[in-house]
Formats: sequence, C-alpha cells, structure tokens
Amino acid sequence: MSSIELRHVRKTYENKVTVIEDMNLTIDEGSFTVLVGPSGCGKTTTLRMIAGLEDISSGELLIDGVRMNDVDPGDRNIAMVFQNYALYPTMSVRDNIEFGLINAKVPKAERDRRIAEFSKVVGLADYLDRMPSQLSGGQRQRVALARAMVKQPKVFLMDEPLSNLDAKLRTQMRTELIALHQRLGTTFVYVTHDQTEAMSMATEIVLINGGKIQQADAPIKIYNDPVNKFTAQFIGTPTMNVFEASKLPDIGLPQGVAWCGFRPSRALLVAPGEVPPVSSLTFEGKVAIREIMGSEIIYQLDASFGRVSFKTFNQPQVEVGETVTLTVDRSSLYLFGADEKRVRL
Repeated sequence: MSSIELRHVRKTYENKVTVIEDMNLTIDEGSFTVLVGPSGCGKTTTLRMIAGLEDISSGELLIDGVRMNDVDPGDRNIAMVFQNYALYPTMSVRDNIEFGLINAKVPKAERDRRIAEFSKVVGLADYLDRMPSQLSGGQRQRVALARAMVKQPKVFLMDEPLSNLDAKLRTQMRTELIALHQRLGTTFVYVTHDQTEAMSMATEIVLINGGKIQQADAPIKIYNDPVNKFTAQFIGTPTMNVFEASKLPDIGLPQGVAWCGFRPSRALLVAPGEVPPVSSLTFEGKVAIREIMGSEIIYQLDASFGRVSFKTFNQPQVEVGETVTLTVDRSSLYLFGADEKRVRL
C-alpha cells in the first residue's frame, strides 16, 4: 500500500491552456479514492500525472514520501486499468495477464503462481485459454484487472474502467471492485464522471471542477455537508433543487443568502388539513412529470419560482396535472452566498 501526495501541482499544456491549478491533495494509504467531476474538469489529467503518463508543469508528486516527478512510469510500482481494456487481441487470456511479468523478468514458477491466484480472484480461472474476442465486456474488464493485479503494485489507477459496460454489468462490476479493494487492501485511485459510481464505491471522493478541488471528503460527508453550490448540485440523484433565495416564499432567511436548496427527498407532501410549521419552506405547484421506480416515485413539479424535483416512498401516486403542496423543514435547507459558498444556519 502507498500514500500519494500532490503539492501545489499545476498542469499547463503547450498551447498555454491550464488544466490543473495549484492542486493540493493527499490520498491515504489503502483508500479507495474516486476522482469525480464533469467532462474536462482535469480528473483524468490528474490520474495520468500520478501514473507518469503526463509531465507535471510545476509542483511535486510524492508516493510514500518519495518525489516522483522525474521517475519513469515503470518504476513507480503502480498499475493502471484503462477504459478500453487495452488487451492484445492475438494473445490468450493467460498470455495477456502474463505479458507484463515476462517483461519484468519474473521467474516462470512465480508467474504461474500469480496467474493462478489472481485469475481465480477475478473469476477467470476457467477462461485462461480463451481469446479476448471470445469474452464478454465484463470478462475482458476482468482480464485487464488481473493483468494489473499480478504485478502486485502498491497503487491501482483506474480511468473510467466501467464506462463501456451496460448498466446491469456496471452495477455488478462496482460490487466486485469494492470486494476486490477490501480483499487486497491496496490504494485504489479511480476516475469517473458518474457521481453514483463515486458514491457507491469510494472511501473518499475528490470532486474536481475547472481544474480545482471543490471538496474532498467521505461520500456521506460530501452528500450531507457540501461546502459550496457546485458540490451540492453535483452529488445526489436527482440533483439538489437550488433557487435564488429572493424568488422563494419569505421564511426569514439570514442576510447574505443568495441561493437556497433542498434535496428532493426532503420535500414532503402536505396532506389535506395539515398545517406545516411557519418556519418551513411551503409552496404549491402542478405535477409535470412522474417517474415510477418501484417503491420510489420521482416527480417534477412546476412551482411559481421554477421546476422542483421531489420523491415519495411507498405512498399513493400523485397524478400528472394535479396541484399539490410541498413543505421542506428549515433544518433541511442548504444556503449559499453570492460567491456560492455555503452559509450555515
């Protein structure tokens, strides 16, 4: 296992476009750290700098306290799993897994031992003599994982490895990667644009936007306690409802509040005759869209100040076109200033 530290790291390309600005980040030893953010935010560039596939324009990269800026990728004791698997199509599964070990001059007996061990870990023990073309997408991804694992690296780097899989297989592979991390105890650094993937897998999420870290925290912390408007709206499905505070019903919000938000799960239907507390945010609107997800139903409602998402759980359906009243307890509101930073109640 290894810890990773980026100190004042900057990445500027020859066209003078800066992708990463003054990044300071510590990735703890043995963590499953997920770098997440919108396309073009700099997360893959960060991963590639850790791998040594991109030069660092300024700042320092340390692995286990050792400066890595000028160390070749092959000497960093890391393994990377790519989005497209990067398997050799003319080699069998066994040969694909073994190729890197041969180049590293690992003895034959040790190569065989590792291939047997890790092919079993990823469920490929019966597929070693097959060609990549004979495998499903999930099986090919397992080959890529086994090829990385047999190197026994201190760090696994993964660049959107599940993005080419269908939804059902992605869910299955997420579960397998969580179990794999728990079994190996190795440092995982994983890149994705999918915040659901990040929430379900990570021990720590690093949310990046515009080359800057917005927040780095445990998943539940980043969900429950976002530090700014971007984080609040990026993490969570459906996204947090956020509106200009001046357009909402007046409930006596503190001065300096420019934006007010709430999670869809915190907007509750008001039953006929029910009177919500005067301190709560209460409003009515017409149901525009209904998505039935089983016991959970997601609605979109047109209120006077904008489109609102809300959820119900194990409750009777509300009809599209029906006018309903929603209430949000004051303690469930998220407030942000004009600079979009969090304002505490």
